[in-house]
Amino acid sequence: MANKRNKDGSQSDVYKQMYDRQFEYFESMDGGNYNENENDLKFYSEEELEAIEQAKRDAARQAYQDAYLEQYNQSRANMNGSQKHSQGQSKQRAQQNSKQVRSSSQRYGNAARKKHQSEQMEFGNKNEYKNSKKKKKSGGAVVGSFFKGLFIIILVLVILLQLLIFRYINMVNSVETGDRLVTNASMDDSHVKNILLIGSDTRDVSESGRTDSMILLSFNSTTKQTTMTSFMRDSYVEIPDYGWAKLNAAYAYGGAELLMDTIEYNFDVEVNYYVFVNFYSFIDIVDAVGGIEIEVSDEEAEGMTDPLAEQNKYLENESGTDYLTEGGDLTLNGNQALAYARLRYVGNADFERTERQRTVILKIIEQAKTLDLLSLDNFIKVCASELTTNMTKVQMYVLVYQLLFYMNYETEELRIPQDDEYTYGTHDGQSTLDLDFDACQQTIKEVIYN
Repeated sequence: MANKRNKDGSQSDVYKQMYDRQFEYFESMDGGNYNENENDLKFYSEEELEAIEQAKRDAARQAYQDAYLEQYNQSRANMNGSQKHSQGQSKQRAQQNSKQVRSSSQRYGNAARKKHQSEQMEFGNKNEYKNSKKKKKSGGAVVGSFFKGLFIIILVLVILLQLLIFRYINMVNSVETGDRLVTNASMDDSHVKNILLIGSDTRDVSESGRTDSMILLSFNSTTKQTTMTSFMRDSYVEIPDYGWAKLNAAYAYGGAELLMDTIEYNFDVEVNYYVFVNFYSFIDIVDAVGGIEIEVSDEEAEGMTDPLAEQNKYLENESGTDYLTEGGDLTLNGNQALAYARLRYVGNADFERTERQRTVILKIIEQAKTLDLLSLDNFIKVCASELTTNMTKVQMYVLVYQLLFYMNYETEELRIPQDDEYTYGTHDGQSTLDLDFDACQQTIKEVIYN
């Protein structure tokens, strides 16, 4: 086809037509010559897709410019040449440029595919690229997991401990405190907790009877000292609302509350809590700890026969059960330990008796510290089920944790009255200990309250 000229003889229209045809061709040549294969199905990131598209645009633009300039120069050099020959050359150039565009697209596509392959991108739980990041974080996560697991274990142990404590507390026979007549003792310190241990031959706390053992257990958190103070049963004292009598009569007159009142009134020391144990309970407690080791003299072994005979009768044991033929370093069972603690007519009568009672209690505590967990659990269950106290469940709960500290306190033993704080007397035909109350109070103040 011949070239057409404008009225003024220019060839601009010819060039414009060539430009439009070439531009349309280059716009469509990528889609028309695209060859799909399995690599084209790869997923690219937005940055990679943008890079590929930009490369295509740049290559197409450059190809177009090269073709246009080449055609323009060729037209100017061969103004009289054939339009067909010119179009053939343009087509050949366009094909070459198309190959360049595809080459550029292929080059960027291959680069993107290599990047994906190096990262091994997969989808779902088998994504190795994602898992590799997890592995990088696993170093710090190990420490966090360890402390998290340790915290959970400690939490479980704490919860189990709380459940055990509440279980033991619920076994204790907790009773309300009855009417008190005396609660104004001057020896009253928040750093000292006093608990009166009452031991009696009666089978139940509700039964009236005389008390064989009255020990004030005092914990001083300032001096870190535990004091076991035995009050002599024959001490002649004034019992509120009942007049003068032996100290052990107070429990028979008015129970634990009157006994606490009597001690406060005569010795001016605060007593708000008590724990009652009858001799049946004492036997079970010693047996639960596996017996206690005590050095028993031949005289004590023989003297234990009478209390053992009495106890066997109550326990419905065969006559002669648990009798001792001689002394020595012996392991006493519950029945024998009770007879040893009740032994009165060997040595210095009641004075040595109170000492034996304190010895038995200390031996029980020492033996309990050596028990394994299962034996300790059984021991605590027996103790809890055999005790009666006026402490509330909340007060017992607090006391359990306080005992963890009290167990490490030094233990001091005390007897009231001391040797120089009494004289022997007789009242209503009974032998008594007539006390120097001022001296007794001073001793209590110095030893317990320091």
